[in-house]
Amino acid sequence: MCCNSPPPPDYTPLANASKEAAEVMAGLGNRQLAFAERQYNEMLPLAQQVAQAQLAAQQQQMEQGKEYYDYLKGTFRPLEQGLVADAQKFSTEGYREQLARQAAAAAGQAFGTTQQMAARSAASRGISPMSGAGMALERQGLLGLSAQRANAMTGARQQAEAMGFARRMDAAGLGRNLPGASTGAYQAATGAGSAGVTSAMAPGGQYMTGLSQGAGTIGQGLGMQIGGLGNILGSQTSVYNTAQQQPSALGTIAGMGLGAFAGGYGGALGKALGGSDIRLKQDIVRVGTHERTGLPMYEFSYKEAPKDRYRGVMAHEVEVLYPKAVVTMPTGYKAVNYGMLGIPFERV
Repeated sequence: MCCNSPPPPDYTPLANASKEAAEVMAGLGNRQLAFAERQYNEMLPLAQQVAQAQLAAQQQQMEQGKEYYDYLKGTFRPLEQGLVADAQKFSTEGYREQLARQAAAAAGQAFGTTQQMAARSAASRGISPMSGAGMALERQGLLGLSAQRANAMTGARQQAEAMGFARRMDAAGLGRNLPGASTGAYQAATGAGSAGVTSAMAPGGQYMTGLSQGAGTIGQGLGMQIGGLGNILGSQTSVYNTAQQQPSALGTIAGMGLGAFAGGYGGALGKALGGSDIRLKQDIVRVGTHERTGLPMYEFSYKEAPKDRYRGVMAHEVEVLYPKAVVTMPTGYKAVNYGMLGIPFERV
């Protein structure tokens, strides 16, 4: 850094604040991690108990579903097959005809009994079977028998067909709910198993969430610290670059073109620098105190130019309070960097 470059500002408070923020956030993050671990340890036994109960429910539902299936296969299926065969038998033409013949025989037997009763009734009234009246009664009876037999056979066929249909409906409805019950039991078992797995995984998921929250909090604190230190670095770099761009004391002298004083670093050289070495001055009068720096202010003339009066400070007094603002020249005289002090060097 150049000999008259100002020191960088003191960013220690900002650095300390960044460090404190990181420590606070780290403490909070560690508390979150500790709580997550404690919660995991407390919830794990309960979750295991719940998971075991749910897995037991799954096993029970599986056994129930198998029971339904075994009953459907071992008990109902044979019964259903027998009923279906029986129902199909009622639907055959041969069986309907058999029932029709049985109905006709029953009708004929009933008609014979009726005819015998009619003959005895006619005999009791003195009617001969061979007479016209007797023959008429017989023909009338035969017609009635034919009608009864026809009606009986038709009714038997219709009854057989209706019974076959009813039996088929019964057989179809017997096990209608068993497949659904079995499927429902297996589905319930699957749900219980899934719930058991979810319960078993819940503490781990909560623990991972806590870890993520804790890590995020710690990372946020570190980010705050990095951001604060980055601001410090940027500010220091800016101050350094600004100081590097300032001209040196010798450059200032050369730029002012003080060729008349090339013989040495005397009074005019000190004046060019805002020189404040008391050995270069005369007729010194104190005129006050600079309010901000607390430095005494003087009016004086340089020995090399006694007619010109200036207002400024004395290097030996500045060096006590602000040593970095004082430069020792090659000749041994001291000069003050007024820009660093923020005090104007004025001609009066």
